Amino acid sequence: MFTSIQTLFFIIGCLASSVLLLMLLQHLFWKRQQFYQKPLITAFEQKMFIRLNEALPEHHILAQVAFSALITSNHFKIRQQFNRKVTDFVVLNRDMKVIAIVELDDPSHIGKEDEDQQRDAMLTEAGYTVFRYTSIPSARELRKDLL
Repeated sequence: MFTSIQTLFFIIGCLASSVLLLMLLQHLFWKRQQFYQKPLITAFEQKMFIRLNEALPEHHILAQVAFSALITSNHFKIRQQFNRKVTDFVVLNRDMKVIAIVELDDPSHIGKEDEDQQRDAMLTEAGYTVFRYTSIPSARELRKDLL
């Protein structure tokens, strides 16, 4: 027959085994969240978005627009070059025509100047005008540049 100490060890062993089994099989009992919200634009980009709207109230400002919404190619390999790229802001006139693309370079762009030039070249070749800023210009400067 079991002594009280043996019974205690048996119960502890059963509990530890149950916890271990639950940890190993938890994905069967509880679904883990796979998707999470994230901010659409950074705080720095939010300031630029507000400034663009102040400067160009008669225009539409779009944020985080995929290159694939702006350019295309008949060649799959060329499309792969811009497939996952996103531009910061697109400025549309009342007729929904793109009048400018605005890129805002924060410190994360340091050392990526060549990549930025390639991105700009793609958009320019497609017929867009790209404006790149490292700081947020005044509303007056934006109107002067973009219009």
